[in-house]
Amino acid sequence: MLKLNKVMVVVDPDQELQPALDKVLLLARLAAPEVLLIACDDTEYLVEGYYFDAVDLVRLREEYLSERRQMLEALAEPLRQQGLNVNTKSVWGHPSYKAVVIEAMKAGVDMVVRHTRQHSALSRMFLTSDDWQLVRCCPMALLLIKEESWHKQPVFLAAVDPTHARHKPHGLDHKIIQGALELSKLMRGVVHVVHSYSQTPLSGSYLKQAKVEHRQALQKLVDDFPLPADQVHLVEEAPEYGLQALEKALSADLVVMGAISRSIFSDVFVGNTTEKVVDYLTSDVLIIKPDEFKSPLSTD
Repeated sequence: MLKLNKVMVVVDPDQELQPALDKVLLLARLAAPEVLLIACDDTEYLVEGYYFDAVDLVRLREEYLSERRQMLEALAEPLRQQGLNVNTKSVWGHPSYKAVVIEAMKAGVDMVVRHTRQHSALSRMFLTSDDWQLVRCCPMALLLIKEESWHKQPVFLAAVDPTHARHKPHGLDHKIIQGALELSKLMRGVVHVVHSYSQTPLSGSYLKQAKVEHRQALQKLVDDFPLPADQVHLVEEAPEYGLQALEKALSADLVVMGAISRSIFSDVFVGNTTEKVVDYLTSDVLIIKPDEFKSPLSTD
């Protein structure tokens, strides 16, 4: 079940537009969750404190955060006047992704929402982006927002891996589809399910058999849900390309997919399917974690 009782929105104080907040407000007016607006950031000249003594550094950081709180309150007050339950918090975050995850765990939120941008190939290779680190470390649902607005009847694309070829635990695919269906019901949208895979064929017969096995696994999965056959798709292509093509063909607004934690060294050299897909897509991405997921970060 996709919980939306408390949602954290990561606000970029230096941005005039707040796409993440705009999308959450669509959900908030329908699901009425508690919304926490948070700024987790820093400024370079106050990080190391080379130019200030310890007392001045504490004071200057507090002044910096106070300005951030005022900005958050300016965003929150009109929303409160509309009857929404909105709180704000500004914290010193270096690096910011750690502050986001730790504050999310402390606050007990159900979902973290953040605006994301396309990243360079070098950033993707070495996981320098906060977005990638959030995918790796955030234990709750993570909604990464792009710039496009949702359609009046949004299309939600649930990306599954029923053969568990990428070592996803059993049960995660059900959470992905269920989450897409719950959002669809809330937004009066449409859900499509896709399993995109690639195989290196040893022979023509092997390729045909692999396709049969993938189709059977997908069918067995979707049999548990009320989905028409024309809303279930098997794509013979690597996920980052297959999902991109289907996203475009369906004009999808949101892709729902899963992620699991792995060694950071494995992520660097092998590449994480979820993280690659996020950057290939133009639609928003909701990343769901398995029940047994443990964040490498701690609130201690």
